[in-house]
Amino acid sequence: MINLLLGLGVAIVMVLISKLLGIRLWVGIPLGLVGGVGLFIWLGRKVQTELEKIFTRAGELMKKQQFDAAITVMKEGYKLGPRQFMVKGSIDGQIGVVQYLRKKNEEAEPLLKSASMQHYVAKAMLAILQWKRGEKKKAKQTFDLALKAGKKESLLYGVYAFALNEMHERDAAIEVINRGLKICKGDERLLTNRSLLQNGKAMKMKVYGDQWYQFMLERPMLRQEPPPYARVSKRGLRG
Repeated sequence: MINLLLGLGVAIVMVLISKLLGIRLWVGIPLGLVGGVGLFIWLGRKVQTELEKIFTRAGELMKKQQFDAAITVMKEGYKLGPRQFMVKGSIDGQIGVVQYLRKKNEEAEPLLKSASMQHYVAKAMLAILQWKRGEKKKAKQTFDLALKAGKKESLLYGVYAFALNEMHERDAAIEVINRGLKICKGDERLLTNRSLLQNGKAMKMKVYGDQWYQFMLERPMLRQEPPPYARVSKRGLRG
């Protein structure tokens, strides 16, 4: 918010100065807009850089399984919230993912709800919690929202289809995979799972590797670190 106000302020000042200098408004206004937008972008990049440094530090702690310390570090980013839109939602989403991975669902859910809509992994995890609680309609709505941000992500269609199949809605699961194939054309993972569903067999989501196991819907092979997305989510940071 602060960055936006600063950008608007610069734009207005430049327009006023242009007017005082006798420059016509049709020239002064575009100049003001360019100056204001340029400042807003530059300030936004500064915030992004600061957030990435915070998340890199948190990621190093998570590699060591020091989750509480990592969360404390991520919370340092909240101070940047007043400066830029969606910063808080990005941080909430990342902390929510970590708590979900720790099976602290009561702590994770409100954070996943307030996560930025661009953090589609956080929203998919929220949908899973809703489904497991029996709120199937709400879960489908949340999955659909997640797909608006992650429409090019094969994994997301697979997770949604898996959940629908577990709800005994095989036809709906196939339809979701078909939606995914319209965007992720020729994706072998979606094609394989569609064929399995069409033949009444269980989906094989292990083809997605660690990205799949972060949703905690199947027991993963033994590993020493949290899934990659849980370490540092730059896309989630961008909001």
